Amino acid sequence: MRYLILLAVFVFAAAGDTTFVPLAFAQPLPGTDALTVDEDCAGRNTRLITEFLDRKIAESEQQRTKHWNRQFGDRATYEKSVTKNRERFRHIIGVRDKRKPFESPELCETLNKSALIAETATHNIYAVRWDVFETLKGEGLLLELKNGQKPEKTIIYLPHSDGTIGGLTSPDQFKNCRVIIPALVTRNIEQYGRSKRGGREYIYRAAFQLGRHIIGYEVQEILALVDWLKKTESAIVCVAGYGDGGLLAFYAAAADTRIDEAVIAGYFSNRNRVCEEPIDRNIFGLLDQFGDAEIAALIAPRKLSVVSGDAPQLVLKSENGNAPGTLNKLADEAVRAEIDRAEKLVAPLNWKINHLPAIPQVSDFLPPEVIQEQRQSANERVRRLVNGMDRHTQDLLNRAEITRRNFWEPLNRIEDAKSPEFAEKIEWYRKYFAEEVIGHFDDSLDDPKPRTRKKEETDKYVMYEAEMDVFGGIVQYGLLLIPKGIKEGEKRPVVVCQHGLESRPAVTLRGGKPGYSAMATELCERGYITFAPQGIFTGGDKFRYNQRQLNSLGKTLFSIMVPQHQQLLNWLGTLPFVDKDRMAFYGLSYGGKTAMRVPPLVKNYCLSICSADFNAWNVKNASAVYPFSYIWSGEYEIFEFDLANTFDYSDMAKLIAPRPFMVERGHHDGVGWDEFVGFEYAKVLRFYTLKWNMPERTEIHWFNGGHKISGDKTYPFLDRWLQPERRR
Repeated sequence: MRYLILLAVFVFAAAGDTTFVPLAFAQPLPGTDALTVDEDCAGRNTRLITEFLDRKIAESEQQRTKHWNRQFGDRATYEKSVTKNRERFRHIIGVRDKRKPFESPELCETLNKSALIAETATHNIYAVRWDVFETLKGEGLLLELKNGQKPEKTIIYLPHSDGTIGGLTSPDQFKNCRVIIPALVTRNIEQYGRSKRGGREYIYRAAFQLGRHIIGYEVQEILALVDWLKKTESAIVCVAGYGDGGLLAFYAAAADTRIDEAVIAGYFSNRNRVCEEPIDRNIFGLLDQFGDAEIAALIAPRKLSVVSGDAPQLVLKSENGNAPGTLNKLADEAVRAEIDRAEKLVAPLNWKINHLPAIPQVSDFLPPEVIQEQRQSANERVRRLVNGMDRHTQDLLNRAEITRRNFWEPLNRIEDAKSPEFAEKIEWYRKYFAEEVIGHFDDSLDDPKPRTRKKEETDKYVMYEAEMDVFGGIVQYGLLLIPKGIKEGEKRPVVVCQHGLESRPAVTLRGGKPGYSAMATELCERGYITFAPQGIFTGGDKFRYNQRQLNSLGKTLFSIMVPQHQQLLNWLGTLPFVDKDRMAFYGLSYGGKTAMRVPPLVKNYCLSICSADFNAWNVKNASAVYPFSYIWSGEYEIFEFDLANTFDYSDMAKLIAPRPFMVERGHHDGVGWDEFVGFEYAKVLRFYTLKWNMPERTEIHWFNGGHKISGDKTYPFLDRWLQPERRR
């Protein structure tokens, strides 16, 4: 009924002329409620998303139970019942590569420097290294008992990443034990490649894209030692650590049941604010299945001790393109509550965590000369570790093209894209993309309850601000431009015009930023209804904080944007002057990223144009060689976990096909090099040609320009598929 009223208001009939004429008093768009919110649209978006995600994170503890099926009885029964959870845990922390076996750690010495650094009454202290992968060696100190005495226990002790040793009861706890102290990568700002960055964040960036992690690499260093120890002797293996070292000891014990006991200091607590910690602790999907209690339950029924009290404290500022983060003192009550929660999860095992009270930091089990030597050689040691991890990530990147090809092989074997078998398989990949790459919320879309207000009217169009509900308090906002001259009963195509990073919808209008070439206005004047949404990628660290919240749940910014766009198209499709079968997407820069990720999952989009972004995306993200890599930039939120092994831009285009798809590329656009863009696009053209026999449905426009909308070929491409009558 309300759209009959809408048509009556908007259609002016006189002398046989049926023309779309919005009346001056049409406030708001008929059929919608009045938009009365005056808050900045981008800031409002960020605030509402933050509130939504705070609720989701708080709810995650109760939601985790659906992923577990613990069976109690003996140890073997229990450990078998959590096998899949342990495998998932190893996957998300990046423990995925086969380690290189070794006979024993090597002594680190030269003609001028002995491996024997010092000795105590009970131990000789050596500098050692050991194989982890072909490209990576762990290194650190080995405290070996004197006189050939066999150890009762081997303790792998992990200090905090800055070298601080804490959480020890006394030096005597190492009596009759072999001790190995691996070195860790620090957060100290150093010059790596083209940027100054902490070593942990530098490795985190590329590794994350490749399904690995700085945490996983350091856990692998620990497990390489466990491989050696379990192969050569039957003594107890204990992992212990403080701060970052506590995290690593904790994670290593959860990942590998061969570790007999773990002692965690300065780390164990509620993990719901992990998004505020240093970014090298950002683990994709951690809170979906795991808080510290759930990880502790993977150690049960083995021995676990948690030391309360002292913990590292740190404030990292967002500067030089690095991510902010904090480490705070752990509240005793929070530690106790998480211990209680862990014990309740496995109550039938009657397993208890040994909770040690706050104790003073102890570092004097190492002679002063050893501590001094370790400080002097720390930078060299960290650089060797970083270089080894860096080589490993770059080797994975070099092989990622083959890894992805193997991932897609089941689809590639199907020759007929129009067959039911192909349709079923491509939907499997679409679901994988939605759930494992983008991340999907199960929330149903709300009633949109559209609110609008007229913002501008010219002789060619009327523009409205529009807002609608999506789910969970999140909204979609944007500018709707309706051309004049729409005849009664006529339905026009829609082009959604998405801006880029740190912008507003108005940049797509005449008088906006030059790089957008007034795309929303120009297309409206060509007869299209256009909608310029407010992207959620504005606000600097604020929206990147949202990405960190989302990552902790196994989600991304696009987990919000996909339902936003779905709701938008659902609403636009109900308007009587909109052709719901002709709704297209056109995005620049971050809008181009959106063009590759939203249309594959929002099937209402009949066409997609990616401008100033299309690339060999994983090289763009993870390369430690090319100057355009995101390793060097400030966009620390851009990395997508494990993407390099599953999807690149040509693969995302497969999920758009056979719908028309176009790339717009300026030769001077600094987001990448033409050679890489051409390489990736060639795979798109091949897919449209060989699988669909529809090469005419995809194009690339190269133009002599930079990071901008050209429109010279994209507008005709839109006309061709959305307004074929314009070609006559």
